[in-house]
Amino acid sequence: MTTLANFSRLARGESVAVQHNILPDTKSPGVAVSALFVHQSYFDSTLLEKALLIQSVNEPIVGSTLKNEQLGGYALALHPSSQTPVAVQPLVGGQAASPQAVILRPGQIFRPNGRPDGLAGNFSGFRWGLPFGWLGGGLATLYVLPSADAEVHWPGASPEIIFHRQRMQILAPASVAAAASKNWPLRFPWTQAVRGSTSISQAGAAIVGIAEPTRVIMSLRLTSLATASDMRIVFQETNDFDLDSTGAVIAAQARFIDQTWGTYAASGITGNLNTAYPLMEILGGPVSRLAADDGGVALVDISAGGLITNAYVDVTRYGKL
Repeated sequence: MTTLANFSRLARGESVAVQHNILPDTKSPGVAVSALFVHQSYFDSTLLEKALLIQSVNEPIVGSTLKNEQLGGYALALHPSSQTPVAVQPLVGGQAASPQAVILRPGQIFRPNGRPDGLAGNFSGFRWGLPFGWLGGGLATLYVLPSADAEVHWPGASPEIIFHRQRMQILAPASVAAAASKNWPLRFPWTQAVRGSTSISQAGAAIVGIAEPTRVIMSLRLTSLATASDMRIVFQETNDFDLDSTGAVIAAQARFIDQTWGTYAASGITGNLNTAYPLMEILGGPVSRLAADDGGVALVDISAGGLITNAYVDVTRYGKL
């Protein structure tokens, strides 16, 4: 099918170049494709911050999440109810239209080829999945818009999503210096990402930053606590306070905030629910806001009884892109 670049120019007797679409127009209705992606960070009492799923550093789309769709259209729109960003790579005639995958946040619309000079550029299919370096997961719903003038509007779309999970161990004060960990990123790919017991690097240059960290939820992995215990959250080498004028990290200082785990008895529930752990939500404030892409956080038992020393805490971090 051919189109004229400008009908008014033809009417005035001017010569007009005939233009062709990249592919035949599609008249089908819009299509939604959904996927439930496994979170790329998880909880492990041995690996701690190294509990990351395999991601190959030379793949812009995480291989275990990669999906190939034979759906043509003009634009891709990630529904705002999606729980993760995705990376998309449109195809033209079965070949990648660009060597780089484009990252879409929930609520974003991507028209890869535009409509230059009246020529609508559609695609024949696309590859998609989680972007390399992303440590979250969850449901993603991608709309394929089938015509050049198809449009969607999602005003104010900026959902809160999980971007990082890890298990941390509460340390005695004397153990903190020897056990300092790199474990508190806010930019992805993460420059300090290592995976597994052999510390395989999954580091990369950051592309996506969490624009609005919103909350941290912690769960103490003790079934009961007889005495209220204070836990110090110590930040080292933060982006916010510990970079010098050249951007180099200042290591010889730390910041902290204290939180208290109150007393509680065992649940007394039998069966599978007998193992129940308390939750603590830290909404906003330094714990949510601070980042240490080249540093980390230590949890320290500063109570007199030492009842939470060596206990584990599951940490889930939330924010908006």
